[in-house]
Amino acid sequence: MGTTPPAARRELDPLPYDGVMSVTIGTILWLVALVVMLPFWGDLRDDGHLWWIATAAVGGVLGLIGIWTTARRRNRLRRRASPLRQPEVPGRAGS
Repeated sequence: MGTTPPAARRELDPLPYDGVMSVTIGTILWLVALVVMLPFWGDLRDDGHLWWIATAAVGGVLGLIGIWTTARRRNRLRRRASPLRQPEVPGRAGS
């Protein structure tokens, strides 16, 4: 039995979208959910749904970490795409 050779792997280009806005919107939604649920703390506790508040709080905290991480990645990719130009020193052109 012959084996077929493995498919050639293509190099994938990174997406042109950095994801910072998506993570920020998601984080805002988690924090809004947390604020909306806080006045109903007692009702949620009585119904056994207090974990909803914990879930929203953890979503907000992880979202803040995600914003920081994706912003760092975006900035790193931007620096890599356009390296800083060194200033030209007068009188030393072409040397």
